[in-house]
Amino acid sequence: MTFASFAQFQSYLDSLGLFSMQLGLSRMRVALERMGLARPQAMVAHVLGTNGKGSTAGFLDALARAHGLKTGLYTSPHLVCVRERIRINGQVLPQALWVDAANAVLRACSDVGLTYFELLTVMALDLFRQAGLDLVILEAGLGGTHDATCAVSADLVAMTPVGLDHEAVLGPTLADIARDKSGALGRCPAVTGAQAAEVMDIFRQATGPHRLCSLEEYRSGCGYAIPFKPEPFLLTSALLPGHPPYQLDNAGLALLAWTSLTQGRGWPCDAGLCANALARTRFAGRFCRHGRVLVDGAHNIMGLTALCEALETGGARFDLLVFQVMRDKTLDADLLARLRALARRVIVPGLPGLERASDPEVLARRFGPDAQACGDLRAALALPGGSILLCGSLYLVGAYYSLYPEHLSA
Repeated sequence: MTFASFAQFQSYLDSLGLFSMQLGLSRMRVALERMGLARPQAMVAHVLGTNGKGSTAGFLDALARAHGLKTGLYTSPHLVCVRERIRINGQVLPQALWVDAANAVLRACSDVGLTYFELLTVMALDLFRQAGLDLVILEAGLGGTHDATCAVSADLVAMTPVGLDHEAVLGPTLADIARDKSGALGRCPAVTGAQAAEVMDIFRQATGPHRLCSLEEYRSGCGYAIPFKPEPFLLTSALLPGHPPYQLDNAGLALLAWTSLTQGRGWPCDAGLCANALARTRFAGRFCRHGRVLVDGAHNIMGLTALCEALETGGARFDLLVFQVMRDKTLDADLLARLRALARRVIVPGLPGLERASDPEVLARRFGPDAQACGDLRAALALPGGSILLCGSLYLVGAYYSLYPEHLSA
């Protein structure tokens, strides 16, 4: 199979099924062996957890580039175009390079049966190898033990806070989810954000002979005192203008990961460069204001709770809450009540073509009798009113940026 255009490749990729999963690393190991990618030439940082993975990976990428390193960043999901998932030195790659990478992988691995996410992972690693990078940052897709990114050797694992999400796949309890994610540990040193006690116990058991360093060890007042030379770097919200409070933890974990990676490798670690990189880095769909609309991709209990806390602390209130989540997300009544209290009205749009999305009528009823459902996001945003809070799913966020692509880089 050979693709002559990106459109042909996109059609093939879509045929694999965005949400199609086959647990196990056997296919990845075969593909990586055939492609000579099992041990990337660049250093590899592997980012896992429940919330904050994309932000932590993005902050780490920004820190490395600020110090002159050539980087590759692999994240998921994308918001509008799949090409968002693979970046080299902060840039999305041309379609032609995607087609070349897809053809190279399928020439070697057409009989392996790679899934959607596995194919993209192998393509990313092949593109990163060709670019001759210093640091590759891989964000896990789902879980840890069976995630395609876990088939790759790593030099550092960064674990963001773990909470309930994807219970149908990873297990019904926090301990089940932690055990699955702990499959990424034991290969190399690791750093972790704040974790529940039972999660930390599981992680410490899985780490083996390698060091597991917690960001909580460096908590200082309203921030984190990260080890630097000649003196600790005090990271506070004041150094992250425009970011919501919860990004302090993600930036802190990325900074701790960066200092860990630089040790013994001769990489520079300058406090001023770090401060500038963290301050200027932004993420589409994470607490982004676009005129009267605030867009945030919080989509599970942990993320939505952090969003509510940030908005409640600032006394924010909106005319309209536009909300949608996937059917498999667990949302308790108390959390829905907190979200409802943030706005005068609630509207739940459908996401046509996305089978995992909640039924708008059913979800609207969970907010109370005055919440409304509508056919799609365009109809929801056309309703009269002032300020809008749009949150609940990254796919809802993606739908917003599909309608307003000019806001994606704003």
